[in-house]
Order: sequence, then C-alpha cells, then structure tokens
Amino acid sequence: MKRMLLVCVLMLTLAVAILPARDQKIAVGGQIGFAASGVVVDIGLGSLYLQAGVNYPLGVSYIASALEAEDVFYDIVTFNADISQAFALSENFDLKLGIGTTAFSNFGTVVLGLGGVVLKGEYWIPNQNYGLFLNLNIPILAYGFIEDDDNFDGGVVFNPLLPLAGLLTSTVGVLYTF
Repeated sequence: MKRMLLVCVLMLTLAVAILPARDQKIAVGGQIGFAASGVVVDIGLGSLYLQAGVNYPLGVSYIASALEAEDVFYDIVTFNADISQAFALSENFDLKLGIGTTAFSNFGTVVLGLGGVVLKGEYWIPNQNYGLFLNLNIPILAYGFIEDDDNFDGGVVFNPLLPLAGLLTSTVGVLYTF
C-alpha cells in the first residue's frame, strides 16, 4: 500500500512538473545557516535545478566561542548539493522540491553526512537580477565513513528522529543571476 501511494505521489509530481518555472540558467550567491554558511551556485537544467555549495559550520564556532573554548574554528568544511524540480507558483516565486545531501569533512579520513528531501522557496525581486531563498532540509538518512590504517568503516543509518537535524542544516540566502 505504501509503495502504491509513493508511486501515485511521484506520478502526480511528474505530471505537475510541466508547469513553467523561472527561466534562470545560472545563479550564484551566499547562504547562512547553523551547519552551512558559505557560497552556493544554482544551475538551471530546464525545470530541474542543480545546487551545490561549499560552507563552514558557523554554528559550531558560535557554540565554541560561547563556551570560551580554546580553539573556536575547527578544520571542518560542509558541502551541500541537491537536485530539485522547480514549480512556478507565481511570476516571482518558485517552489523547488528535490533530494539533497549535506556532508561534513575534515579533508582527511572522516566524512559524515545527511541525505533526504529538500524543499526550497525562491522569491525573485521584480525587474531585478537577485532573489531570496529558504532551503529546508528534511534528512531521512545519515551516512559516513572513516578510514583508519587503509581500512574503511562506514555505513548508512535510518532513524525517525533524523528529520529534526534539518533544523540545523536548513539555510537562508541570496542568489544573483547572470
């Protein structure tokens, strides 16, 4: 029954996907959030959009400074990527629904991440080249791997509480189109 419902929702989403979305080919900008504050690029591929970002978790640094830690800035980088289907709800507002991931790495032996559903709202200022966006992440799985002496240990975890982590990985930002 659940599979049939999922197939029906997917078919309905793809049927509605023919609605025209904003014709924006490429946009760059910045985003800010607890776990991901940095730069993003949003590339339009028809009605599909690919977004990628390189970020730093400013929220972790804030907590470290509030606790008066010795080292406030950690050697962690956050990468986020998603692919989403755009739906034009008005002339200046797009709603995007897709799948995405947020990965944390120290450029070394550890990679941890969250993956799941992405819901984005974009409001484009009329007659301007920039817009505001809200990126809501709803993770449904956690993944990771650790390399230790040429041995890889990793896995995937599903947990009903993981969607709460979306409160930490969601962002707001500004995009500028070319």
